[in-house]
This record gives sequence, C-alpha cells and structure tokens, in this order.
Amino acid sequence: MPEKVISYLGFAMRARKLRLGVNAIAAEKKRIYLLILCATASENTKKDALSMAAKLHAKLVVSNFYRVEDVVNKENCKLIAVLDRELSKAILTNLNEHFVIAEAEN
Repeated sequence: MPEKVISYLGFAMRARKLRLGVNAIAAEKKRIYLLILCATASENTKKDALSMAAKLHAKLVVSNFYRVEDVVNKENCKLIAVLDRELSKAILTNLNEHFVIAEAEN
C-alpha cells in the first residue's frame, strides 16, 4: 500500500496544485505552502530550495527514501511545490522517517 504522502502528492498533481522544477516554482505567482526536495539534488538546487523556502515562508521537506522524479513521473525533477494549503497540511501531518523537514535560512 502506498504511503499517504505519496497519495496526497498524486491528488495535488491531478488537481494541478503542483509545480515541478526550480524555474517553474520561481515563476509561480500563487502562494506556495510546501516545497519537497529530493535528497539526490545538487548543492545548487539545495541552496535554491532553501532560499525559496525562506523567501516564500514555506516549509521545506527533503525526501530521503523516494526520488521526487519517480513520484511525479518527470525525469530529472528534483524540487516540487504544493500550492494547496489543505494538501500541504495533510502531507506535513503524515510525514514519516522517509521525509525530513529542513530548516530554512533567515
């Protein structure tokens, strides 16, 4: 049975409440509530994700077990943003040992 976090990300994708990739997230005009970063991301992507999380006042979660590109079915995708408040709350509530909340820089 898939984990709830993965299921909620699937719901967000079907509802078009996800943005995939650093450039798409940077161009997003709507409120971003949650960023999910793949543990295999490059150092530059990690720095970008931390600065975006601080700038947008969003939580940043690092996926240590699942590759983000496998979850969203997009090759080389290392960062995704959740645009729905309730789905982001549900994801944060159901995090387990495979996900770690990263501290954003101030």
